Amino acid sequence: MTQARDGRSRSRRFPVSITCVIVLLLGLTVFTACGNGTPVSSSSSTKGGNIVVGLFSDPQTLDPLTSATLYDIDVMDNMYDTLFKYDAQSVLHPELVSSYTYTTPTDLKLTLHTGITFQDGTSFNADAVIFNLERFLNDKASPRYADVSVISSLQKISDSQVEIQLKSAYGPLLDKFTGDVGMMLSPTAVKKLGTGLANAPVNVGSGPFEFVEWMKGDHILLKANPHYWQKDAQGKQLPYLQSVRFRPITDPTVMYSNLQTNTIQVASNINPNDVAQVQADKTLTYKQTAGPGFESLQINTSASPFTNVHVRRALAWGINRQEIVNLALKNTATVSQGPLSPASWAYDKSFVGFGYDPAKAKAELAQAGMPNGFSFTLKVPSGIPTLLQIAQLIQSELLASNIKMSISQETFNALVTDFETVHYQVLIIGWTGGVDPDTTMYSMFTGSGGFNFTKYANTQLDGFLNQGRSATEQSQRISFYQQAQKVLVEDASRVFLYHANVYQATTSKVQNYPLLVSAAISLVNVYISS
Repeated sequence: MTQARDGRSRSRRFPVSITCVIVLLLGLTVFTACGNGTPVSSSSSTKGGNIVVGLFSDPQTLDPLTSATLYDIDVMDNMYDTLFKYDAQSVLHPELVSSYTYTTPTDLKLTLHTGITFQDGTSFNADAVIFNLERFLNDKASPRYADVSVISSLQKISDSQVEIQLKSAYGPLLDKFTGDVGMMLSPTAVKKLGTGLANAPVNVGSGPFEFVEWMKGDHILLKANPHYWQKDAQGKQLPYLQSVRFRPITDPTVMYSNLQTNTIQVASNINPNDVAQVQADKTLTYKQTAGPGFESLQINTSASPFTNVHVRRALAWGINRQEIVNLALKNTATVSQGPLSPASWAYDKSFVGFGYDPAKAKAELAQAGMPNGFSFTLKVPSGIPTLLQIAQLIQSELLASNIKMSISQETFNALVTDFETVHYQVLIIGWTGGVDPDTTMYSMFTGSGGFNFTKYANTQLDGFLNQGRSATEQSQRISFYQQAQKVLVEDASRVFLYHANVYQATTSKVQNYPLLVSAAISLVNVYISS
């Protein structure tokens, strides 16, 4: 599915290149990586190998400051370490941070690991932490500004200690440090690269892999960082892999065929119609779990007729979500009543949003002064048969409510641009959400949120979400987020459709692949078995 992310691409596609690149790694291993994506096995009998990952789309940028899609983070997570990190059980742990203390609800002290260097040879230290956080604090245009705006000051205590003062208590702060704002980049490299950082972040991170090249529309190549600071439980140097190649493959059917033939070893997008075949194939591995995100119809509430709440509610009553899950998604998702999924600790199983009821849809249209219905256009990304089928189901379902919908297809990159510039009536887009409900809700739904591209604002909703941020006890926060969900759904500023499962689809020789609820592709512990 299309995924923006806490967040969720504008780059153009280019013809496939067959250029080959020869890389020398660790002074020992020579491998050849070609533009056709064919992997070359490691000659070593130990854990290792070269891996090719199929991405649904080219990333938009490799700069966390401006990142807006899941496909960005799939690459960045493998180059940049974060201050904190979630494990496969969704438990939060320090990463670049060795320990932390809240001396008061508004005073956080971080103690950093020492001896870590960025790929350009400069040191990771307190100055680097302050530099990276200030990039977000000093750029109010960043979609991540709202994640750090509560920070009032940053102070270096020593090379390995930073004090963060907050304007008010902020429950989700450590969660934010697992994502873009927690990614640490070399200040020296960032200053040297300037605007080139977004497309060629050479020697920028401290992560397990280093950037080599990005041929737009063809591939992104990373190589192992020979000086990576982390080791496995046996003391062996990480990462195991010698290289990672990301290939954009926009057709899920082509993605599956590439996985079957071992042209790629990891698939980020599988057509639901192919899931049963993947599960039955002994040469492949498939696992799934409930994801925290949602797919929705994003509504431009600033343009007629959707300025009228009754029109929005009519649209919500006119869609049969269960039919979509059954027919188009082959039960690989669950019907969404709102933004909070069963994977969220704030999920409310008793909450019921909109069902399928054309009579109620017509009643809402009558209140809107449109008894004869209305027409609108839904934008969907091209090249995704499942999403086109979903759009066609919605189109058919709405006819019973006297609502006529036309379908406009465009590339995913163009769709994200239209999303961010509010150039649409209604579009379908996914949101990956997060373990913390603030990640799922705040930046997308508050009036000042960095990803609120619906022009929707509701002061009552903002109040609940801000209270959810300022509370520190999870039991209190649950109540605020559930109340916020009720306000949001009743106002129908978007129409929630379903919660997609997060899955692993790899060749069976891919070992140690973590199934993360964020759906991010993390390869630091992965290797190819012989």
